[in-house]
Amino acid sequence: MIRIEGLHKYYGGHHLFKGIDLHVHRGEVMVLIGPSGSGKSTLLRCINGLELFEQGTVLVDGIALHSPAQPGHRRGEAEAVRKVRLMVGMVFQQFNLFSHLTVLGNIIEAPMRVLGTKRDEAVDNALALLQRINLGKKVKSFPSELSGGEQQRVAIVRALAMRPEAMLFDEPTSSLDPEMVGEVLSVIKDLVGGGMTSVIATHEMRFAGEVADRVAVFDEGDIVEIDTPEKIFTDPKAERTRLFLSRILNR
Repeated sequence: MIRIEGLHKYYGGHHLFKGIDLHVHRGEVMVLIGPSGSGKSTLLRCINGLELFEQGTVLVDGIALHSPAQPGHRRGEAEAVRKVRLMVGMVFQQFNLFSHLTVLGNIIEAPMRVLGTKRDEAVDNALALLQRINLGKKVKSFPSELSGGEQQRVAIVRALAMRPEAMLFDEPTSSLDPEMVGEVLSVIKDLVGGGMTSVIATHEMRFAGEVADRVAVFDEGDIVEIDTPEKIFTDPKAERTRLFLSRILNR
């Protein structure tokens, strides 16, 4: 479903990705772990066309995104990015809800404007999704009237309302108070349990172990190792993985 091949990414003089490869199969849950600043969020943004990269290719269900340096980059690249963003939903660390719209308004805006969905159909779908995450009573509320956990759950539903084939989660609980983390993780567990292709960057190790088919460990822009959660958390091969896990699990 998602293929990243030979990806290079620079920030000024800093060479973050040095030719990394990552493949995510359809229906698979790939969890990205590693220290802050190791490249997890940047990789998700490259997949969704939010970040340019200098070399390599990102393919999403056969649609290729290229670096600006590659021949023919400008021809059709904007259309490729548009198609990928329609196919791949993304949930950010910050909720990014429209403050002037109600919960319902936030969810139906994109399906109506981008997909051309009729209002009645968009509303029915939004209400069904809100019931699924136990927020049916918040349909007329504004973001300022919601807790952080509720806002993030609405952000997830907003992405799902576009009927994506895959989802990217960029540390979706990092901006939440500890008591709100569980309700958001529960929604994500339910979603990935239904077979949604997902790539999730997170610092929640227990959650990673519960939902991942495979775990990719990042450190300084490098994918240190990829394996099942059982092997990563009980018998990691790389020393950098062992150091990272010892630090985060012994806090």
